[in-house]
Amino acid sequence: MAFDLQEQEQIADFKAWWNSWGKFLATAVILALLGYLAWQGWHAYQKSQAEKAGLIYARIEGAIGGDAAKIRADADLLKQDFSGSAYASRGALFAAKASADAGQLKEAEAQLNWVVANSDEADLRDAARLRLAAVQLDQKQPDAALKTLGGAESTGFAGLVAELRGDILLDKGDSAGAREAYKEALAKLPKDAPNIQFVQVKLDALQKV
Repeated sequence: MAFDLQEQEQIADFKAWWNSWGKFLATAVILALLGYLAWQGWHAYQKSQAEKAGLIYARIEGAIGGDAAKIRADADLLKQDFSGSAYASRGALFAAKASADAGQLKEAEAQLNWVVANSDEADLRDAARLRLAAVQLDQKQPDAALKTLGGAESTGFAGLVAELRGDILLDKGDSAGAREAYKEALAKLPKDAPNIQFVQVKLDALQKV
């Protein structure tokens, strides 16, 4: 097919442009396509991982009240394979409760310590601290329990932290410290908190001492 002079000049200009920029643009297009495919693949992978983690977590919830060892095994699986998911810390909390209910306090302590060290949610970390301090108190470690409570971060747990601190101080024989802690708990607990009357009873008992 013959081209006229103008067409030949256009073709020559295009070839020159292609030699200068064509390969660069082609590479850019390929990289953009690869980036898009990688993004799609990553989101598909994340969705798949979340679904797998969700199934394990559902298995833990369904086993509550059952074999603590099986619950702990599933929680450990979440921590090992899906540690960055929201399910891992929640599974560990369930495993800690199951272990504590079974009298396996060291196992409960290990699960709770993991949540404190690894969860990226302050409320979950504080929930774990409260349970951990209670477990430490059950193991006759009041000083360790007070240290655990000292790391509390969320103001939403301040009332519960103060109440438990009062229990620990009372266990140590520090009635004055316990009394102040219970007063703090009453000031910081919501007025409709289910345990607020019990805190008042404990404080009233100490006022008579």
